[in-house]
Amino acid sequence: MDLNKIANFIKSKRKELGLTQEELAQKLFVTEKAISRWETGRGTPDISLLIPLAKILKVNVSELLNGENDIEEIIKYNEINKKTKFNFQFKIIILFYILSILTFLIYLRFEYDPNIELNYFIRLILIIIASVFIIIGNLIYSNNYVEKLEDKKKVKKFSLSIIFTYYIILLFNMVIFARYNTINSFNLIPFKSIIEIFNNGNIYSIIINIFGNLLIFMPLEYFIIELFKVNKFILNFSISFSIILIIEIMQYIFKVGVLDIDDLILCTLGMMLFYMVYNKIKEKFYVKRNQKK
Repeated sequence: MDLNKIANFIKSKRKELGLTQEELAQKLFVTEKAISRWETGRGTPDISLLIPLAKILKVNVSELLNGENDIEEIIKYNEINKKTKFNFQFKIIILFYILSILTFLIYLRFEYDPNIELNYFIRLILIIIASVFIIIGNLIYSNNYVEKLEDKKKVKKFSLSIIFTYYIILLFNMVIFARYNTINSFNLIPFKSIIEIFNNGNIYSIIINIFGNLLIFMPLEYFIIELFKVNKFILNFSISFSIILIIEIMQYIFKVGVLDIDDLILCTLGMMLFYMVYNKIKEKFYVKRNQKK
C-alpha cells in the first residue's frame, strides 16, 4: 500500500471538486492541519474517517485505498496508521510530559521543606516552567495527531486541567498549606492595610501585598472562563468573590494568615480586571477572524 498515492489521490480529488483544505476540513469536522498532513503524506486519515472522506470526494473506500477492496488491505492500512502515531514526535511529547512532572516534583520538594526558603517568584517560575512543558507537549500532539475538532477541544481541556491542578496546589500552598508561622489577626476596615503598606512598606512588600494580590488570582479567572465556561459577569463575580472570601476565612481559622478585607478587595478586583480585558481581547480576535473568512 502506497501512502503517497493515497495522499496525492485525496489532494487531486479535493481540487477536482473545487474544495479548499479548510472547506474539506469543515465538512469532515476535522482540523485544516489534518487535511494538510494527509495531502503531504505526513499522516493518514483515521480509519473511522475513510467512509465520510470517500463520500465527500465522491469515490468509494477501495478507490481511496489505491483501488484495493480486500479487507486485508483495510486492516493493513489501520496497522500503518497506528505505527505512524508512535514516531519520534510522539517520544518528544512523552519527554515534555516527563519534564513537566519532574519540574512539579522539584517544586513540591522545595515547598514542603521547612529548611528551604522559597520566595514567591521562584515558586511561580517553577510552576510556569512545568505548565509550559505541558503546553508544548500538547501543542505538538494536537498539531500532529489530532484530526477531529471535538478531539482537539478534549486535548485543550486536558491540558488546561493539568495546569489548573498545578496552579491550585501552588495557590493553596502559598496561602494555607505550606505556611509554618502562626498568625491570628484580622482587618475589617477597607483600605486600612493598603494605606499602611504604601506609607510604611518597602518596594518588595508593596509588590507582594498590593500587586501580588491583584495578580495572583488572575490565572484562576482564566480557568473559570475557559475551563469551567463561566462567562456571565454577575455569576463570574459571585464565584470569584466567594472563592477569595473562603480562602480569607480559612487563613483565619487555621491561623496561617490575616483575614483582611483589603486582600478580598484587591484579589477580586484583579480577577474582574482580567475578566474585562480578556473578554475584550477575545471579542476583537473573533471579529478579526470572521472578517478574514
